[in-house]
Amino acid sequence: MKNYKLHTSEGVRDFLGNELLVKKEIERRLTKLFKSYGYNLVETPTFEYLDVYTSSNGIQSPSLYNLINRQGELLALRNDMTSSIARVVATHDNNNIVPKRYTYVANTFRYPRLYQGKSHVFTQAGIELIGIKNIKADIECIKLSYEALESIGLKQFTVHIGSATFVLNLFKDFGFDNNQIENLLTIIESKDFVSLRNTLKEYNLSSERINLVAKIMENAGKLNFLQSVIDELKGLKSAEILEGLKELYNELLKVGLQNKVVFDFSIYSYASYYTGVCFQVFADGIGKAVITGGRCDNLLKTFGVDLPAIGFGLNIDSTTDYIIANNLITINNVRYISFTDSISHEYALKENDRLRDSGIIVEVSMFDTLEETIEYAKANGIAKVLEYKNNKLNEIEVA
Repeated sequence: MKNYKLHTSEGVRDFLGNELLVKKEIERRLTKLFKSYGYNLVETPTFEYLDVYTSSNGIQSPSLYNLINRQGELLALRNDMTSSIARVVATHDNNNIVPKRYTYVANTFRYPRLYQGKSHVFTQAGIELIGIKNIKADIECIKLSYEALESIGLKQFTVHIGSATFVLNLFKDFGFDNNQIENLLTIIESKDFVSLRNTLKEYNLSSERINLVAKIMENAGKLNFLQSVIDELKGLKSAEILEGLKELYNELLKVGLQNKVVFDFSIYSYASYYTGVCFQVFADGIGKAVITGGRCDNLLKTFGVDLPAIGFGLNIDSTTDYIIANNLITINNVRYISFTDSISHEYALKENDRLRDSGIIVEVSMFDTLEETIEYAKANGIAKVLEYKNNKLNEIEVA
C-alpha cells in the first residue's frame, strides 16, 4: 500500500532553500515594478464560490478544482485571478473612478487537459487595468509585460500579439455559424492545424480560403506579414480590425519594442473571455509562454459592472526554474555560525546582530564543542565559524 504521507499529489511540488529564495526575489521585483506604475496590491481567497469561475452561459471550465463546504455550497480553488478581481471590483470598488489598477502574486489551481508532467498549481504575478478601453491602456499593459521580464533578468524574448476579435470576425466574414466558429476556435487553441484544414474543408470553404486561414494561423511575422494578411482580406470586417493592430504596432515601436513584436493569430487562450488584443510572451530557453494576457471587456458585465479591462499573468514557477539554471539572479546567502563560551554571550549577541544587520546569515551553534560546530559548518556550506571566547572573536574559515 502506498504511503501517501511521503508523496505529493500529481502536478504539485515543494520549493526549498535557494530555489525558494530566488522565487521570492522574483516576486519582490515584480511587485516593486507594478507598484511603481500605480497598481494596487490585491489578495483574494484561495477558494471562491463556483459561480465566480462559471461563464455567463453556465459553462464551467474542466480545469476547475471543485469543492463542497459544510453548508453544501459549491466552491472552486482559485482558477483565474482576473475573475477573482472582477468579483472584488463588483463588491468593494464599484464606483465611477477609473482607471482601476490592481496587481497580485497568487497561486492558481488548474487541472491540465492532459497531465504529461504539467503543473496543477503555479504562482502567478500580474496586473489588471480596469475601466479604460483605448490604445494607451493596451500599450501600458504590453510594455509592462516586457519590463517585467527584464526586471527579473530575462533579456531575450518575443511578444506574440494576436486578436480574438479578428479571429471571430474572420470566420464570420467567411459565413460560419456560431457552432462552427466555436469548434474552429477549439481546434486553433489546441494548435491542431491538420484538423483545422480538414474541418474547414468539411464546412465547404474554398481551397483558396482554406490556404489563407492556414497561412494566418500557421505563421507569425512582423509588419510585412500583417500587411499581407490585410491585403488578402481587403474589404472585409476582419481587415479593418487588423488596421487597428497596425496602429498598436506603431505605438509599440515608440516604447522600444521594435525588435520584440511578432503577430501571431493562433493565440487563443483557455480564457475565452478575451474580446480584443491578446498576447503571449515567449522567453528564449523556456518552452511555453511565460506571460499570457489580453483584453476582456465583457467579463465584468457578468459581475454586474460594465467596465472594460486588460491585463496579464506571469508564470513565476517556470521562470524561477530557468533563472536558477542560468544564474540570472544570485542571492546574498553568506552564512556564518557562532560558538560561544559561557562568559561571552552578551558580546556574541551584539556582534551577531551587527553582522545580521549587514545582510549576513548567522546561525547559533547547537553543539557542545567547537569541533562539532566546525564539522556541521563544513557539511552545510557555512563560510565561517565565529568563536567567541573570553569576550573576543576568533573567525575560523571553513574549507
